[in-house]
Amino acid sequence: MKKIIIVLMMFLLLSMTSCKAKIDEYSDDLPFTIELDGDSLKILQLTDLHLMESADINTQTTLDIIDDLVNSDNYDLIVITGDLVVASGGPSSFAVLIDRMEALAVPWTFVFGNHETDNCSYQDYLDVIENTQYLYFKTGPEMNDGGVGNFRINFTKNGNPFYTLYFFDSHTYGEIEEYGNIQRSQVDWYKTHASQDEVGSIVFMHIPLRQFINPEAYEGNIGEPVCPQGVDTGLFEAMVSFGKTSGVFVGHDHVNDYAFMKEGILLAYGRKTGENSYGDLARGGRVIIIDEFGVMTSFIVE
Repeated sequence: MKKIIIVLMMFLLLSMTSCKAKIDEYSDDLPFTIELDGDSLKILQLTDLHLMESADINTQTTLDIIDDLVNSDNYDLIVITGDLVVASGGPSSFAVLIDRMEALAVPWTFVFGNHETDNCSYQDYLDVIENTQYLYFKTGPEMNDGGVGNFRINFTKNGNPFYTLYFFDSHTYGEIEEYGNIQRSQVDWYKTHASQDEVGSIVFMHIPLRQFINPEAYEGNIGEPVCPQGVDTGLFEAMVSFGKTSGVFVGHDHVNDYAFMKEGILLAYGRKTGENSYGDLARGGRVIIIDEFGVMTSFIVE
């Protein structure tokens, strides 16, 4: 592997960290709570792995890239923002990914993208999650068309609230060939909790909100038109209204990795990680560091 390069990008707002983890597949609305060990949280966002069958050379290369990226620093949490596998891989490739991530012994989580269920159901993937020690994931509470994987991780420091992460299922495909979108029931879920949050938060999902279109004063690469959620159901408006959420981190568009501020919220693409994903950007990830001074974000590439 080439030497890991970290490219500094921009700043944002507030704080968190994590230690040991567990899997909770129950469809409840209780957040995970993780006590912060230090003064900052360092997150590595990976996205669009597009793993295929284990014999595929690009899949093996992607898994090796993940190893190198995770081992390049002491990350507190790894977040994979969707399209973990593609149709020819399915749950068997997901099982391989779970084994690889667990072997790294770093807390990790994920949201589903739009390709996992091309030929399989969500349940097919949930069925292969067994005996994990470092994975934090919940299917989430019952809500109308809410999908699978709406949950929160609350971070505390000295037993006091410190920061919150929200995870959303942005669904797959909508009507007339448009991509899926956050449902109004999910927006209501966010509003319920944001109204009670004592600290700041950031959000992770796969498909970008429509507010990612036509960025101004951005940093990073624009390599293709935004392929956003098909409908704006009001999540961004709710985030602006409550003033609690500082950033939204997505994947989906493989040759976009830009970030920009909009109405006080950082809208940021991750850097694609998978060798099977299209485009010639160097594979890598996005680093997110949250401390008492704010949120710093940068790229890390192989």
